[in-house]
Amino acid sequence: MSFGVTKLDWLLLAICLVLALPRPALGEPLLGLLEQQFVRFARNRRAAIAAIGVTAIFARLALLIWIPAPRPKVHDEFSYLLAADTFLHGRLANPPHPMWIFFDTFHVIQHPTYASIYPPAQGAALALGQLLGHPWIGVLLSMAAMCMAVTWMLQGWLPEEWALLGGALAVSRFALFSYWINSYWGGAVAATGAAVVLGALPRILELQRPRDAVLLGLGAGILATSRPYEGALFFVPVGGALLWWFFRQAPVIRQQSRRAVLLPVAAVLGCAAAFIAYYNWRITANPLVFPHMIELRTLITTPLFVWQHAKPALTYANPQFNDFYNNFLPSLYQTGWEDAKGLAQWKSTESWQFYLGPVVSVPLLLALPWLLADRKLHVLSIQLGLVAMGLLALAWFEPHYAAPLLATVMVLVMRGMQRVRGFRMGAWPVGVGITRLVVLFSFCIGPAYFVNTVMSRSDFFSDAWNSARGWFDGHRWLLLAATLIAIGLVRLFSRPASATSGPPRAARSCLEIVFLTLAMVQIAAAQGRFHADDYPFDDDWDESSRTPIERDLAAMPGEHLVLVRYAPNHFVHNEYVYNEADIDHAKIVWAREIPGRDLSALLAYFGNRKVWVVEPDEDPARIYPYAPRGPTP
Repeated sequence: MSFGVTKLDWLLLAICLVLALPRPALGEPLLGLLEQQFVRFARNRRAAIAAIGVTAIFARLALLIWIPAPRPKVHDEFSYLLAADTFLHGRLANPPHPMWIFFDTFHVIQHPTYASIYPPAQGAALALGQLLGHPWIGVLLSMAAMCMAVTWMLQGWLPEEWALLGGALAVSRFALFSYWINSYWGGAVAATGAAVVLGALPRILELQRPRDAVLLGLGAGILATSRPYEGALFFVPVGGALLWWFFRQAPVIRQQSRRAVLLPVAAVLGCAAAFIAYYNWRITANPLVFPHMIELRTLITTPLFVWQHAKPALTYANPQFNDFYNNFLPSLYQTGWEDAKGLAQWKSTESWQFYLGPVVSVPLLLALPWLLADRKLHVLSIQLGLVAMGLLALAWFEPHYAAPLLATVMVLVMRGMQRVRGFRMGAWPVGVGITRLVVLFSFCIGPAYFVNTVMSRSDFFSDAWNSARGWFDGHRWLLLAATLIAIGLVRLFSRPASATSGPPRAARSCLEIVFLTLAMVQIAAAQGRFHADDYPFDDDWDESSRTPIERDLAAMPGEHLVLVRYAPNHFVHNEYVYNEADIDHAKIVWAREIPGRDLSALLAYFGNRKVWVVEPDEDPARIYPYAPRGPTP
């Protein structure tokens, strides 16, 4: 997977800047009229927040015919789903199973309890979804909550119209095609907590209301139960800003602030800390030992931080653990300065591509001097630097590790767009054109990706679309150049000198918007084609998994025990052995066939079940009844 920044990225920036130069403002007068209606609607803050949440839900539901609810396929997803199932059974952990050696799997501990290693917030969201019919409903609701929280947060930092626009950008970038919405890994839950914290901070400093203090504590609690390490780093500047503000007040006002702000925050944080300690105690029998520490102590030998050194290799009970912990994890990071530098560059580029990308970076870069000089934003700059350093210190990384920073980045981006909006070059409203192009591209990239990648898989569209796409790929740059020339001609006839001739202004504006949209779609499609791995989208729906086998077995009468027989060259990330919280009462139990280990105890324990053998490394995966003297198809 390559996350390099190439010439095409900077070409997009140049196109945005060049198209923004001619006057009058881009897309006038139609876009101006639309913006007026947008501002009018945004003034109703509650309606704006509700509209963002409803849009996030129904826009993604509208895509279900092409992008169905995701199937779990990554180790982490199955672990989160185990947490959800455990919570639905009314407990925080499950007793260890007597046959645990056959059920042992990645990111799940078997002792002192049988439980997920991850913090509980994402599992709780999935449990809510399961209560409503499917775990993915919890993912959908958490994403809608994130987009609403981002809008509410921005309302505390910016005028209402910029807050609504920020919420809409969050929907278009993360709520439709991102792996945050198309998997069970999470990201939205932690980002929601961060947005609540940052949204409460300016309201506390201005109004000193206890309800905002409670919200800040709740947001910090969500962070602590979703991304505790990154959440702690995220909260340090916020806590420091609150204490700085508190101690700078006069003694009389300080006493009032103590009651209205500090005590509610402390009370909620105390409750969150007590719950985390209790959660740890129920799973690990120690309130200070987090579940993931069990895996770190007993299974993982690779360093957690870049300055640490690997521990001696361990011997594991099954070949899949040996491959994952002794081969795959060490391959991610080797101690050494050059490896650390390469890892830091990879993390930085991947994060930039996921959260920003080239065009969304334009207002941030153009307004950077003003953003750095704004004293109100200093806490965000410190926050961004602190969390970034904390992430760079980790030996492992995925974009959702940085989920709390989504809130910080959104405030900075929207504040930058607000500043750039006012840029002028003489009489030219350059800033209006730049911000409109950024918004247009942000809204075009999703549909362009959808048509280019997803709809082409449909039986109805595939043949015709693939034929058209082949022609388009061969003439991409010619078409883009023609579209840009057309935009230039339309803009030429939009200049004041020709205002009395040619088509009416509204017609010219419509042509300009059409050509701009075509250009942005072509650029988005080209960017997606050349940098498919760099986009915040997930299109890995065809990856093999145990779902078809599981569906067939679920339709059969009785209960089943499935022995998973991996080949020596098994791809370690295609794992089948994950089970429900209550293994003994599950309709299907998945067990690992371990070379050299006798199965008689396992078969006797589940003597009332139909026993099957699955060979997932065959193409397609094979399933057949188990035979004691050797399986025969």
